[in-house]
Amino acid sequence: MRSFENQFKNLYDATDKFHIMGKDLDNLVPITMDDIVPNVNLPGDVYFKLSDDNFVVIGREGTREQFKELHFFDKIRNSNIYIRKPDLRKFSSLKVHSANEIMKSDKVPVEAKVNALSHTLNTVFTSIDQLGFSNEALGNTKFIANSVLKIINDTPKLTSLMTLMNSISEDLIKHSMAVSMVSALISQSKGWNNPSILEKMALGALLHDIGLKEYPKEFLSKPRVDYTPEDLEYYQRHSFRGIEILRTVENVPQEVMAIVYEHHENSIGQGYPRGLRDVRLHPFSKVVSLADTFCELTFKDAQKPTPRDPEEAVQFIEHTLGQPFNKECFTALKNILTFGIRKASIKIV
Repeated sequence: MRSFENQFKNLYDATDKFHIMGKDLDNLVPITMDDIVPNVNLPGDVYFKLSDDNFVVIGREGTREQFKELHFFDKIRNSNIYIRKPDLRKFSSLKVHSANEIMKSDKVPVEAKVNALSHTLNTVFTSIDQLGFSNEALGNTKFIANSVLKIINDTPKLTSLMTLMNSISEDLIKHSMAVSMVSALISQSKGWNNPSILEKMALGALLHDIGLKEYPKEFLSKPRVDYTPEDLEYYQRHSFRGIEILRTVENVPQEVMAIVYEHHENSIGQGYPRGLRDVRLHPFSKVVSLADTFCELTFKDAQKPTPRDPEEAVQFIEHTLGQPFNKECFTALKNILTFGIRKASIKIV
């Protein structure tokens, strides 16, 4: 460790503040290299953790990002790096701006666009977790929702879309984007092609599990079949925690709030948190609750290391679960698999 630390010391003048310690440690938040926009001026200092009370500067605010040129880059590329909490909003905004430029380019392949969006959503979620929800965070998430809609419009096959989503490594991000995608597809299959409806549907689906962002990764990776009653109660609180987070911003659409609160309800009243039946559920919630279960069955993650293919998932929902979801939504999902994606003109705003 000492020789590794000395490698860092040689990078800076003796007059530079090298260590950060004491009260300042509480002001640092972990991010990853994926949260950093390459080859631009850094909007804040970037630190690497040598020990619990020893952090070293590896990038100065205002200097150009060139981490890959560091001879010890391989030692830090897969580790957390740290920035000051007040700088997180600036890093998040820069990431969104970069993703916007990528989405506008016809030369960037769709795989790279999905990759950029997933990293951007992770940065936005981290910002929400650390700084709270805000109008800026709402706007950034709307951008990602509309970008997901554009990818759907540009990619004609469900299997191709699922392959793209499976390339995302972070489980919560992959699931959120996949549910957003499938919810929009179900909406289109039902004939809901109004751009405002699709944006709210995609946005609510992106945010449906925002309450889980605060949960420890160790807990989220624990198989749910191993949950104790206390674990289950703790997990089921995330729906309520989600709307608590969103309530801090006045102009969050009510449709989005309903999705976040009701995405684990079902039409036969056996869901949570309130056990509502179909007639009392918001129409958007009916779509997302089905999309949520479908994506849990079909996308690989810590809970589903061996996922089902889409047809098997639909059969499982219908025959094993007893098809507990809204009938029109389920028919719309089956029609997607049978007849393909209904093309719609989606206005990206």
